Amino acid sequence: MIAEGDLILLYRDSKRNYLIRVAKEDKFHTDRGYINTRDIVGKEFGSLLRTNLGDVFYILKPTLYELMMKVNRNTQIIYPKDLGIILTKATVYPGAKVIEVGMGSGAFTSAMAYFIRPDGKIYSYERRADLFNNALKNIRKNGLERYVEARQKEITDSFEETDVDFIMVDIGSPWVLVDAAYKALKPGHRMASICPTFEQLTQTVFTLEEKGFTNIETLEVLVRRILVRPNKTRPEQQIPSHTGFLVFASKITKD
Repeated sequence: MIAEGDLILLYRDSKRNYLIRVAKEDKFHTDRGYINTRDIVGKEFGSLLRTNLGDVFYILKPTLYELMMKVNRNTQIIYPKDLGIILTKATVYPGAKVIEVGMGSGAFTSAMAYFIRPDGKIYSYERRADLFNNALKNIRKNGLERYVEARQKEITDSFEETDVDFIMVDIGSPWVLVDAAYKALKPGHRMASICPTFEQLTQTVFTLEEKGFTNIETLEVLVRRILVRPNKTRPEQQIPSHTGFLVFASKITKD
């Protein structure tokens, strides 16, 4: 049963769907009319609501996809298609210690916090004050702030944390933090970065090879949706644009 303060997905169609937190005294306005949010309290997920104009919306349980895609953005985010492969190749689990450099809009921070709870912690670093503050607002909206320790700080030589399970670097020059990542990671554990260009990718990989990492992988993730229609099911004509090249590497000990 839905209570005041719960996060819900108000869904009509693929273009009209909204992530909102339920409040008894609010009205939520759409181009199809408004909904009194007090009418949501006490309902079950899957129920329908009507706007004052009679249009139907459904109350759905939000997924991690919505938590990521509906953040208030002032930067490019790490998209769900990239997050999926990151999670399968990262040394993360419930209770893990994770470092993130470059919070951006907080989408990846929210996703990682979602997976390491209830006993894990993500230590997030962001240099810019405007990005830092916006990311914190998004993380709080998603109800995941208790799993995040955020710092407005630029890292150059080393992190405050040691013996961490995974490090994600999302800045323009990830190779400059390879030494810092090596010092902070547990042996045998992984770091990753996302690089928009081939030049950034190659510089990062060459630095990882020099600095005591192995099992280095580079890849790009492409996703194409399928349009299902009677007698004319086909792939979408446009594939989503390039989001970045992913780099993964594992720390080995220097004997």
